[in-house]
Amino acid sequence: MGVWGTALYSNDTASDIRGDYVDLLRRGNSNEEALKKLMEKDGDCIGIEEEEPLFWYALADTLWNYGRLTPEVKEKALYFLDHPEAELARWEDDGGKYVEAWMRTLEKLKTKLLSPQPPEKKVSKYRLYKCTWQVGDVYAYRLESEYSKEKGLYGKYIIFQKVGETDCWPGHIIPVIFVYRWIGESLPTKEELACLPILKQYYPCALKKYPDTTGSLVALMIGSKKITPVSQLTFMGNMPINESRFDSKKICDYFGWEKSRWNVKLEREIINLYFAWQEYDNA
Repeated sequence: MGVWGTALYSNDTASDIRGDYVDLLRRGNSNEEALKKLMEKDGDCIGIEEEEPLFWYALADTLWNYGRLTPEVKEKALYFLDHPEAELARWEDDGGKYVEAWMRTLEKLKTKLLSPQPPEKKVSKYRLYKCTWQVGDVYAYRLESEYSKEKGLYGKYIIFQKVGETDCWPGHIIPVIFVYRWIGESLPTKEELACLPILKQYYPCALKKYPDTTGSLVALMIGSKKITPVSQLTFMGNMPINESRFDSKKICDYFGWEKSRWNVKLEREIINLYFAWQEYDNA
C-alpha cells in the first residue's frame, strides 16, 4: 500500500475504494449492488491490520458524500475511529511526527459521520461509445497538427485499416488498426495499397537490443463520436485483411486523436516512426 500524506485519500487503499465504488454506481448498480461488488473486488483487505480501517473510512466517507451511508458501514468505520492504535504503525518510520496530523484527519471524519448526511445524490451513468467502423474498413487521415507543419507534412495523408476491436476504460469499444508505411498527397488505389508495407510500431534501434521485437497494431482511443475528426478522414472502402502482414496480433500502443483529452501523440508518433524506418531502410 502506498502512502503519501495524512489526508484521508493520500493512500492507495482509500483512493481505490472511493474510485471503485463510484465506478460501480456509474455502471448502473444500486447502492446495495455496488457495495456487494465492492466487497467482492476489494474485500481482500478486510482483516489486514493496516488496511481494513482505511477501507471502512473511505467507504463511509464516500457513502456519506453521496447520501448513501448505511448503518452497517457507519458502524464499522466508527469502530475503527474509536480504536486507531493498530493502524498507527504505518507512521512509526517517521518518528511519529505525522501521528497528530492523521489523528486530526480521523477526528474530522468522525465528526462528519456523526452528522446528518446530505440527500442522496444522483450519479450520472457512463455514456459508452462503440465505433461503428467495420472490420476491414480503410481510412485516409489528413495530417493537420503543428508537428506535421514542422516536418513539412501538413495536409498530407496517412492510411490505416481496422482489423479488430478492443475495449477502453470504462467500456468504450474502440478500433484496432494497422498503419500503412506511406505518407502522401494523392491517395493510392486499392491495388497500390495491397503492395504497401505496414508501419511497424517500434523503432529500428530496438532491433539491436531486442531482436525478437514485433508489433504493428495500435488501438484508437475514441470515447465519443464528437472527438472523431471526421473532417480529416476519407473512407477508402472495405478491403480483405491479410493477417500475414502483421508482426503480431498484440496491441503495441493506444493512440488518441490530436484533440483527444486522453493523449495527443498520434500524428507525432506516426510521423516519427515513418521517418525512422525510412532512414533505416536507406542506410
